[in-house]
Amino acid sequence: MPTRDRTTRLLLTLTALAHQTMDRERFEIILVDDADAGEAPGRGAVEQVLSAGPAGLPIRRAATGGRGAACARNSGARLARGEVLLFLDDDTLATPGLLEAHLAAHEDAGAAVVHGGITDLSAFALTPDPRPLQAALTGARGRRIEPGTVAGLGSRVPLLGPRLSFIERTARKVTQSPDYAALRWLTCIGTNTSVRRTVFERVGGFDEHYGELWGGEDLELGLRLAASGGTFAPLDATAYHLPTARRDTGDLLPRFWRRVADRHGDPRLAEVGTFLAGRLSLDELAQRLARTDGAVASGTAVS
Repeated sequence: MPTRDRTTRLLLTLTALAHQTMDRERFEIILVDDADAGEAPGRGAVEQVLSAGPAGLPIRRAATGGRGAACARNSGARLARGEVLLFLDDDTLATPGLLEAHLAAHEDAGAAVVHGGITDLSAFALTPDPRPLQAALTGARGRRIEPGTVAGLGSRVPLLGPRLSFIERTARKVTQSPDYAALRWLTCIGTNTSVRRTVFERVGGFDEHYGELWGGEDLELGLRLAASGGTFAPLDATAYHLPTARRDTGDLLPRFWRRVADRHGDPRLAEVGTFLAGRLSLDELAQRLARTDGAVASGTAVS
């Protein structure tokens, strides 16, 4: 789990993990702090959260000093001791059976990449993360989430503006229709997604080449996993995301994917950014990425 300057959202995320049905001896949480040590506003955020968080969680820590989410996730994966790696963001609340469901999916189906559903709670989209830490997150119309309500959150979700994000709606489409089989790598979303360590390491993990540039280091990993023959499977286990509205997605997504296209040597991959920015339909994306050999992309080695 990468984190950067998160306070209450991270506290709620860790609280949800404290309510897992899986025995704590069977999992570990690798919390990677990517805060820039020179940025005073974020100093000590993780310490605040851990001092107020649930006791007894099997947490191990690392720091990457502001090198970006890909570097933080790779660092966590290297520290992890298990064979199944589950990537979760610091603003995403796992439902109680989530860890068990991911593990069972890898044991029974043998899928390389497993993605569980994500429901955005849009009531909190305009709520900044409190600094310093506060025990509750308050959203639109006074809706609140606090550690004491996390365990029973499912019953309150209808009041919290549940919706599927654009990429989550896309993930459902590409897994439900055989017409989009070549695009199933779009389910490699950076939260509530698990992968076997051997498969992850075979493609070199997340590509750190893009640094702090935001726009799809998780999907780019999925692209390379697909090119290496990885299989993708949906999981009927939900996590609740506490989103934070951004104004710069329309610029960042196309920019990121132009960089991906250059790095992969495939100009067509720039179209992924156009699609993610909402300027291209899924059908159009499938047509523009189609190859006569059926492959999506050749993939690149991480450096």
